[in-house]
Amino acid sequence: MTAIKNFFKNKNILITGGTGTFGKAMINFLLKNSKPKSIVVYSRDEMKQWYLKESLSEHKNVKFILGDVRDKE
Repeated sequence: MTAIKNFFKNKNILITGGTGTFGKAMINFLLKNSKPKSIVVYSRDEMKQWYLKESLSEHKNVKFILGDVRDKE
């Protein structure tokens, strides 16, 4: 567990599908157990992003990007 905590310390992390079950769990794990430099949450659901952004408002190192990996443009 310590190796995982240290691996993500001071890293910039992109989580695709960040508002899904795994994405939210990973974000919470990282915020509780590691000190990442930043976490970028990339997902296509604007409403879920809003709710997640509200719940993580005290974490200034979490950013949100709306998009879909299937959209080539």
